[in-house]
Amino acid sequence: MTRWNNETFKNALKLEIPFSFAAHTLCVDSRQTQQGDVFIALSGKQDGHDFVRQALDRGAACAIVEHTPANTNDKDKLIYVKNSQQALNDLGQYSRSTATKLKAIAITGSVGKTTTKEMLRSTLHYFGPTIYSKASYNNHLGVPLSLAMLRYDSAFGVFEVGMNHKGEILPLAKMIEPDIAIITTVAPSHIGNMGSLEDIADEKSSIFASLNQNGSALLHGDHPLFARMKENAQNYGVKNIFTAGRKAGSDARLLHYQPMHQGKSALVTVEIFGKIVAYPLQFAGDHYAFDSLYVLLSAEILGLDLGHIMQHLAKVQPVIGRGQMFNLQLSNGRAIFVFDDAYNANPASMMAGLKSFCTMNHEGRKIAVIGQMGELGENSSSYHIEVGNFINRLPVDCVHVIGVEAKCLFETINQEKRGLWFETVDDLKEEFISTLEGGESIFLKGSLSQRLQELVLLLKDQLKAVA
Repeated sequence: MTRWNNETFKNALKLEIPFSFAAHTLCVDSRQTQQGDVFIALSGKQDGHDFVRQALDRGAACAIVEHTPANTNDKDKLIYVKNSQQALNDLGQYSRSTATKLKAIAITGSVGKTTTKEMLRSTLHYFGPTIYSKASYNNHLGVPLSLAMLRYDSAFGVFEVGMNHKGEILPLAKMIEPDIAIITTVAPSHIGNMGSLEDIADEKSSIFASLNQNGSALLHGDHPLFARMKENAQNYGVKNIFTAGRKAGSDARLLHYQPMHQGKSALVTVEIFGKIVAYPLQFAGDHYAFDSLYVLLSAEILGLDLGHIMQHLAKVQPVIGRGQMFNLQLSNGRAIFVFDDAYNANPASMMAGLKSFCTMNHEGRKIAVIGQMGELGENSSSYHIEVGNFINRLPVDCVHVIGVEAKCLFETINQEKRGLWFETVDDLKEEFISTLEGGESIFLKGSLSQRLQELVLLLKDQLKAVA
């Protein structure tokens, strides 16, 4: 079934389309264009108009442009607009407006957005057609692209909303018009751009500004800034506010987390609106168990069967780079265990990940590869030192550190735990595998800019996967 054609484009963009076409999805990256897509040429660091020819050659049905690209004269495949970004927004908003049966969930937070989204979309699709943000499509491009995937019969939509500067969340929330809006937590992520935790909490709270009438706000009830976020939600006119937490009185309360042990699932025990329930979870760490509370709350608000939700939640697997675990075999035949948490990091997620890694029962040396954490502003050194001191209290045998700003972290680590410091991951990649003997457990985490995912891929490429 095609989502887009002349008629829908005419309605969304308020202009006449001088040729016939039928398209499936929208695309802004010519390298990812597939047969039947609409390519949108966006201006920016790289001008999308330079890649229109490539997109059409890859099978794009047509392209939205602001001017005729120098490399193509296919006028019967070009749709002219004044502003390509606005056209993308208009298409996303039109798609949202036609999904009249949709229950939309918008998720923001300094930690846990993607995992909460994956848990929700993996469970909700059993109850009806579900559209969700691919990968981390959570910005001014990703949100309208995700909305554009909606169909008239979509039952659920789960959308990430991210930010790294003030004023970014509100326009995205207005596009989504959520029925449920979640702030997973607030931590010093992007604090160098934002100024303070209070400023981050206020920016995150703007996700409540566009909640539908009788919509629900879900908050971390134990957070030191909970009262501030609750007041923000109330100031936006939100009447239904629910909490996840560990404290008594939370609407969804985490009572107990039994860690993963020798390949077995973790076990989570929760009190949800006065009912005690328990379910297995394929995630290592009580912070992931906490994310699952938002799934239970959403299910209850939506009137879905909680038993079925927990059954499906138990099957959800971690996303690559966010707590995914696997075993690899060295050339000597011995196995190593890898805990891939490398996608991104801030101080809160770094310490949560390290704590989870250390609760797992694995024989052999525990090795942590820690990458620099970015966008921490003038307090970057103190945050890195805090993580270093945290590591000193953990049963980690060896810590390698990457990044100039993380050198103070490395120097904070006790001598007996201290491995090597590298300016870039490229320096580490050259010799890391050769240092492994077998039996090691390896934890990897750092900001995206540190490219620790490349080390994970190197391990997978050079070593054999084992059960």
